[in-house]
Amino acid sequence: MKIDLHGTKHAEVRQKLDQFYWEAMMRGHYEVEVITGISERMKQIVREVSQDYSFRVEEVPMNPGSLCVRIR
Repeated sequence: MKIDLHGTKHAEVRQKLDQFYWEAMMRGHYEVEVITGISERMKQIVREVSQDYSFRVEEVPMNPGSLCVRIR
């Protein structure tokens, strides 16, 4: 499962991720991809929201515009 945050305003990211993470958990996903682009601020917001859920965030080695979030 993945979400693309391109074009999303920083102020809207938390709400989008809350909905996305809830849906991923309800579907039983253990890992999701969050496409951030190369914006360091966007990546930081994703890390902060993910930390609130105690999810682990990892860089995708071959794609600097994407984060792998382990939700379980």
